[in-house]
Amino acid sequence: MEIRNDDPGAVQYGNFMNYYQFNSASERVKLLPDKDIWLPAVLEDEKRPYLVLDVGCNCGVFTQMLHRYLEERLQRSVQILGVDIDERLIQRAKEENTCPEKITYECVDVMNGSDFEIVLSYLHGQERQKFDAICCYSITMWIHLNHHDEGLKLFLRRLTHLSELLVVEPQPWKCYQRAEKRLKKAGEVFPLFLELKWRSDVEKQIDIYLEQTLDRRKMFESTPTKWQRRICFFR
Repeated sequence: MEIRNDDPGAVQYGNFMNYYQFNSASERVKLLPDKDIWLPAVLEDEKRPYLVLDVGCNCGVFTQMLHRYLEERLQRSVQILGVDIDERLIQRAKEENTCPEKITYECVDVMNGSDFEIVLSYLHGQERQKFDAICCYSITMWIHLNHHDEGLKLFLRRLTHLSELLVVEPQPWKCYQRAEKRLKKAGEVFPLFLELKWRSDVEKQIDIYLEQTLDRRKMFESTPTKWQRRICFFR
């Protein structure tokens, strides 16, 4: 399916204004596991809110569905911080936020140190050292294409250190090839594309890095989406 968007920034960073028209949020929710995966074996405090960071939240459609899903499954209060690199998408998310007392949206480039302070400030405001879960749905490719292998590793390290549970939905290599082709049509290129070492086996490399370098254990892997992407849960 061809993604049409007149904004060259969207073609470079994946912040498509019409994202949920071609990638159903409700279908993604159907692939999520039950509460046993979301919760640790030993609960520290069942009364405190379950804290989630949704990185690359777009206009917040899935974020709000995730919030309802988690509150129903976990039977406890859930607080979510949704962040995205695109100010327009964050503005739309704020305007359409049906639960502003529990869902917060901020414009953040997670690869920018000063921007990331917004995330740390939110976390400290909740009097927490870590999020219960950090979700990264279909954004690893954009980090990778724009920040190289080392940038993707930094991204994974940064979020791993702030999360009890890391949820990743990595794009397979064919998605990279399509993204490169779209950007060329727009008259641009990903300058780092040919230098990437994690290529045809990028999903496997992410798994290996999380498990062997960052000492995470894969707890769950969903069935593939229609885009052949798997949602993986690492604790």
